[in-house]
Amino acid sequence: MTSYGRRLGIVAHALESIAAGSVRPSRLILWVDEPDFDVSAYPMLQRLQRRGLEILRCENFGPHNKYFHYCRDFADRGLSLAVADDDIMYPHRWLEGLINASGQEQIPGYRAHRITTDPTSGGLTPYNTWKPAPVDSTSHANFMTGVAGMLLPPRFQMVLRDCGTAFTALTPRADDIWLNALAIRNGYRRRVIGAAGQHLTIYPRSQEQALHNENVTGGGNDPQLAAVFGPDDVACVAADLADTP
Repeated sequence: MTSYGRRLGIVAHALESIAAGSVRPSRLILWVDEPDFDVSAYPMLQRLQRRGLEILRCENFGPHNKYFHYCRDFADRGLSLAVADDDIMYPHRWLEGLINASGQEQIPGYRAHRITTDPTSGGLTPYNTWKPAPVDSTSHANFMTGVAGMLLPPRFQMVLRDCGTAFTALTPRADDIWLNALAIRNGYRRRVIGAAGQHLTIYPRSQEQALHNENVTGGGNDPQLAAVFGPDDVACVAADLADTP
């Protein structure tokens, strides 16, 4: 997980919800790029730190902080990496569900859109026209979004590590786009987990700085999608759309 600005004052609630889950992570890491960050100003984070939370300093790669630094430094350890957003209260069986759905060549997560393609242009249709992906589907046409969490297998972490920081030029403000594109190129389909009985709660006051306002409401996703998704990526999506419901 990563956090910044005012959201550092509420990120402890998201972390606490994960720590209180039916399955606890072997490591719980908060990446912080704020140069003047002082944990003593955040008593809840201090309490979590005493219980095992790791607060690690990092370069500022925006939303990519939540996964990139871990993949760069720790991918060789062979552990699956659950990524989560800092403004969500995660339900009791959240991590358990991700682990139970894990597989060798797939990336499980709770929330995804179904990508659609435009035969006329040979590209993708606008992001805001995509509908929710079917629950229990596994497809290259599933665009997994990190807000509800996803689980990155060890070998895919190595892919992310080896690709370095090319995302800074292509999709600096949309980590989901980079993750989904690299998943397609490396054969990792995204699996949508059913979340019956589990409710994700957005923490109050957390949306003032949300990337959603920039990327979705403001249409910022489409130019970043166009910068990353090439003809081969679109062809993989189109093939799975033809073969899967």
